[in-house]
Amino acid sequence: MPAVTVVGLGQPAAGDDGVGCAIVESLHDDLPNGVQLVVLRDAAPLVELLDGRPVVLVDAVVGLAPGTLHRLTPAQLGQVRLWSTHGMGVTDALGLAEAIHGPGATARLAILGVGIDPPTGPSFTLSETVAGAIPTAIAEIHALCRELAHA
Repeated sequence: MPAVTVVGLGQPAAGDDGVGCAIVESLHDDLPNGVQLVVLRDAAPLVELLDGRPVVLVDAVVGLAPGTLHRLTPAQLGQVRLWSTHGMGVTDALGLAEAIHGPGATARLAILGVGIDPPTGPSFTLSETVAGAIPTAIAEIHALCRELAHA
């Protein structure tokens, strides 16, 4: 089992909403030891991953300043995410994981939210502002992986 699983969640066809996927794909060239990378287009598979093991979730969050990074708790994510382009919302997946796996299911979950504006239509490219956050996000993910691996 990997020390930490890093999950990039998003819809690459929805412009900046694909930033979670883009960040995780960028990690392939700079992968911390013992880290598994997963890219998801929908939050439903999170339920299986959130069973108490260490997970870093990287996702776009509407309602935060575009290109800014925010460490969020599951409760905070539920407060700032205004809508989801995913079939099942992240907060729904977190709640279902806790219902299935118990209250410790998300105890070792770190969420890195990247602020975006709401998508306005189909696009396979990130805005300059959001793309500019990728190097800082990679450094933050490395720090989160170290923290979770030793927690």
